[in-house]
Order: sequence, then structure tokens, then C-alpha cells
Amino acid sequence: MKLDIAALSKRWKTRAALAVTISSQSIGVTLLRRDNGTSRVIKSFVVPVGAETIASDPAAAGAALAGQLEAQGIKERKCVVCVPAGWALTAATDVPALADDDLRGYLELKAEREFTLPLSELRLSHSLYTLPDGTRRATVAALPAKRLDAVEKMLDAAGCRSVSISLGLDRCLPANKLTAPALHFLANGNHVDVVVTADSGVAAMRTFPGAATAETFDSATFFREMRITLGRLPEPLRAQVREARFGGAQKGAERLSQIVREPLKRIGIDATSVQPASNVEGAALDAAERHLSEQPVLFEFIAPATNRWETWLQRFDSKRRRWLVAAAVGLIVLPAVAFFIRSRIEKSLAREWSQMRGPASDLEALQQKLRQFRPWFEPAPQTLQLLEGLMSAFPDQGDVWAKSVQTAEAGKVTCTGFARNQPAMMAFFDRLRSRPDVTALQVQQVRGENPVQFTVVYKWEPKNAQ
Repeated sequence: MKLDIAALSKRWKTRAALAVTISSQSIGVTLLRRDNGTSRVIKSFVVPVGAETIASDPAAAGAALAGQLEAQGIKERKCVVCVPAGWALTAATDVPALADDDLRGYLELKAEREFTLPLSELRLSHSLYTLPDGTRRATVAALPAKRLDAVEKMLDAAGCRSVSISLGLDRCLPANKLTAPALHFLANGNHVDVVVTADSGVAAMRTFPGAATAETFDSATFFREMRITLGRLPEPLRAQVREARFGGAQKGAERLSQIVREPLKRIGIDATSVQPASNVEGAALDAAERHLSEQPVLFEFIAPATNRWETWLQRFDSKRRRWLVAAAVGLIVLPAVAFFIRSRIEKSLAREWSQMRGPASDLEALQQKLRQFRPWFEPAPQTLQLLEGLMSAFPDQGDVWAKSVQTAEAGKVTCTGFARNQPAMMAFFDRLRSRPDVTALQVQQVRGENPVQFTVVYKWEPKNAQ
């Protein structure tokens, strides 16, 4: 028997996901399904809740999202989330030849030096690329942990869970393709994300105020910051940036391309490429397609989850291991069968008990009455035996005599008496203590000299006690 691991793995692959795009003004949600290598949009809607509202009141944002999901009749709860790129802090650095684990530690050290927030309050991701001269570099993106926690709380309030959280920059790079360096302008509500791509990664990323209207757009500030961004690039890369592309919200992209086309031409950058119009807006759509097709997402902040069932099947894809599994299953099934047989026997005995429960209850009531009245008819005179045992400890010549004797439950005896002297009293205690039916003897009080008054307490346990 040969297990087809590939066929079984396909059954457990995620085939649908919610693409959740968080922008400054709204949350865009698209239900995306992938079948036979093709992705298709099932439903989409917009929740009028902005990014800052999510950060300040994630519970209310989650309630609004849950209401829209219910109204749309969407049952899918796995979410591929894209947060605003403006939330991220970025830094660039050269990368030496390191293994993946060592590279992670190296970039964390760089992040500690570059960012003002402590590393414990940040969540890191990175994008690698190669300069034309062969130098490896990385762009490190850091999201404040409080922002990510707010997104997670929002999803939890909506009954959803995140399988991917990124910055929504996947549209800038075609999947699994090397691209020439380019400048990207992504219109996103009231701001613009400026991204420089090189090779198969992101070389730089910044967020500027957007062009909501031509009158309110501060072109001078925008161009100054853009030139600063380009000036920070390594010179071999800066010289190859000759194309500008516009994406994001369709209207905002078209407006921005009209404003910045001429200034870009003056610095040698062609600004004629505008993303085609789409029926569904949202940066998370591209990230969701990558996630469903098991391709890496740019600046992923959630570690990819390992399919436990697929890992388990890979471990037992051999004849010897399948025999071990069969033996283990046998060890599990046999106790289950034994438990089933035992449960059947218990049910049979329970039916018999239900039939005799009435007579047994009557018999128990009779036993209770016998226990109640049995002390009145003891075969041996217990009190007389107690007094006889106590009297046998007193001397015949009258050197020790009793003033009072008290008995209590559980055989407790308290005796108060007098003795002519200390030796006589001690001899009385020794005789009393030597009796086999006297235990736990304690002298509570001794006072006076002639006579000596004493009080002694002990427990009387008759020889015939059961």
C-alpha cells in the first residue's frame, strides 16, 4: 500500500480566504476562492472603519466587521490582512552571506540600532534584493506590536483569525519573477505609499500625504521627500530607476499620475504606467492570491503554519512505519473494544440493580433502626466494666480515693480524686496506665500536698469492643 501524499495534501490546502485591506478610511473585504489553479472573487464589501479607529477601538471595529460578514452570508473566517504601509518603520542594510537563522538574528541587531522603539515592542519582517553589482541588501520593516495586537483583537471580535498579515505591497512585484528597478506610487485613501522595487524585493518604502484633490496636494513637499527617498538608494540602483508605476485606488492613482508625470520626466523617470481599473479594490487581494497559491508574501509578519496532518503523513510514508501505525492503532482499538464490553456488562448489572433497588432500600432502613436501638441492648454492661476497671486501680488501704467520675462519648473518662501523698498518687497512675483497656492517659491537674488533689483523663477501650 502506497500513500499518495500529494493527493492527500491537496485536500487539506486552504482553498478560500478573506482578503482584508485596512486603509486610512475603510476596511475592504473580498472573499477569494482558488480552484484548479485559478482564483475567483466570490463577494466583496467595504466596512466604513478606518485604520486609526481599529487602533483605538478594535472591539467596535470587530463588531462592525462581524455584522457585515453576517449580512453578506459569508462563513469563511480565515483572513489575509494587509495593514497600511505607513504603520511600518523601515531601514535598509547590506547583508553578509548567512544562513536563514543567522540572518534573522543579524537583522534583529540592526533593528535595535536603527529604530527608536525597543525590539520587544516591534514585529519584524524583511525583503531581500540584490544590487546590479551583486551586493545583497535587505529592507527591514518593523510594525509596532500594539498595532498588530489591535488588528488581532478586531479579528477575534469578528470571529475571524489571521493566516497572514503584511503591508499590501505584493502588487508591486509579479510572483516569482525578477523585475527591473522601478518606482511605485500606491494611492491609499488620504496618503500615498512610495515603494522602490529591485530584483525580487523592496529597496525602499515611505508614506506621504496623498492627493485627495489637486488643490490640497502639496506638490513641493511631495517632490522633496521623493527626491530624498531616491537619494538614499545605493547609486548602482538609483541609476537604474527609470520607470514609475501607479496603483492602489483607481481614481487616486490617475490623479497622482497627472500631477507628478512632468516632474518625474525632468529627473529621467517615465511616469506613464497606470494600473488598469479593477472591479475589486484592495491590496490584500494580491496577498490572498499568493497565500492560496502557497507563494511568499512581501513583508509577512506571521510565521507560516505547518500542516500537522501533512507532516504526520510524511513520517509514515513507508511499509515499516505503516506496520508501526497499524500496531499502534491495534493498541488503541483493543482497549476501546474492552471498554465497550465492560460498558455492556455495567448496563446489564445496572438493570438488575434497578429491579432490586426497592427491597434493598427497605432492608437498609431496617438496618438503620437496628443500629439506632442496639446500644440499649448491649450484651455486656459497659458502664459497670468501666467503673470496675477504674476501681481496680485504687489501693486497698485507702491512700487514694475518688471525688467524682464522669464519662462521655467515645469512652472518655474524667476522674477527680485525692491522695494522701505523692507516691500513692503516682502508684495509682501507674496501675491505671498498665491496664490494657486504658489509653491516652493524661494528668490534667495536681495541687496540694496532704492530701494531693488530682484530675486525670483517659480513654477507655473495652476488650470486647468491635
